[in-house]
Amino acid sequence: MALDFSQTTHQLLAAMDGVVSATRSRRQRFADTIDRAWAVSSDEAARRTSASGRRPFIVARTGPEGLLDTIPPPDVPHRWTALSVDGSHIDVDRHLPLPCYLINMGGCVITYGPGPDCQVFTEPHLAVDDADLYLRPAAGSRDETLISGQLLGALRTVQEVERLADAVDALPDDMPALALLDGTLAFWDLQRGNYPPYVSEMLIDQRLRKALARLRAASEGGRPLVMAAYTSRPRTTEVAGASRVALCGSDVAECTRRCSARRSDLIQCDTAAGFDDRELFEAVLEPGHRSPLYQSGRLSSRFAVGMELGEEWSHFYYLHSGTEVARVEVPDWVSADSQLLSLSHAMLAKQCELGFGYPVAISEAHEQAVITGHDRAEFRKLALLLLQQQGLPTDESAKSVSKRRPWL
Repeated sequence: MALDFSQTTHQLLAAMDGVVSATRSRRQRFADTIDRAWAVSSDEAARRTSASGRRPFIVARTGPEGLLDTIPPPDVPHRWTALSVDGSHIDVDRHLPLPCYLINMGGCVITYGPGPDCQVFTEPHLAVDDADLYLRPAAGSRDETLISGQLLGALRTVQEVERLADAVDALPDDMPALALLDGTLAFWDLQRGNYPPYVSEMLIDQRLRKALARLRAASEGGRPLVMAAYTSRPRTTEVAGASRVALCGSDVAECTRRCSARRSDLIQCDTAAGFDDRELFEAVLEPGHRSPLYQSGRLSSRFAVGMELGEEWSHFYYLHSGTEVARVEVPDWVSADSQLLSLSHAMLAKQCELGFGYPVAISEAHEQAVITGHDRAEFRKLALLLLQQQGLPTDESAKSVSKRRPWL
């Protein structure tokens, strides 16, 4: 039966008065929150957010730059490079008679200034052998973990960072560079999976940490190098949480008892509740400008697993790209160096300006890496054809066949 639009229309009309009233109230609360947050001193914000504890909402830690501000972009260097690496994959398909996965790595390196240049690359890697399909601990153990699903995404993330380090190593030694990843430095795929300890050791300790150390070392060799991760249209609420803490001032025990992620029984806190970071900075930032630098309050953003409590690795700021507000995460070696931080802002703002609101290098790396639906279908056909040519079984699952031959 189709949706009864007569009843639905009456319900929508009945709800409109409440929606209009709630929207007006929210707009007034939002304007009040912005005005009060602007007035909080940097010292007061830092004091309150550093002692935020385990409240029912996430709170970013503020620093010398304060709680809210709009910082204009510096000038870009005379000659500089922006580069990015992205990946996509075809997962192991249990309906296909050939167990395999494919990771396609794409990248872009753009040089600006005298002697401009642009180089792109695409590097597919097919895994068919057991040595590539499974992760295994040290010799003597019979344990193994199939690389598929979420774990394949985690492996791809590690390979993106490794390939980014390779691309940085190939740059001229004296040229400032912006090395970009699409997403976050929290590396969620590595944290969310319930993996055996040897999986985390192999991917994080043996590979990811080494790749990140190479990027850090490249920045310490005399060449200004900035690493950053860029998230378009973020839905995070850490700075909004910091504003609540700075404006309310209640202790952790009272907050835990009387507040939730979106509401509070405390009037001074409830007035500032229910907002996210992006809408805060859509109201505050001008195009090209960035917010103050913050330290993430999310426990899970403490770099990739295994760090001691309190060793936050992820620092971030918000950037108005010209068309949207984006979240930019930087490692500690960038956040601790004011010149590198300023350089990240300058080059990233210019990347967004040249890309009509989105970093050019990330966009082009994605174009090289993307595997389309047509690509996936052709990959399946090619795999079956080659199996057939070699006289190997090509039987697919009945479910897979039925999807391509529907009854109706």
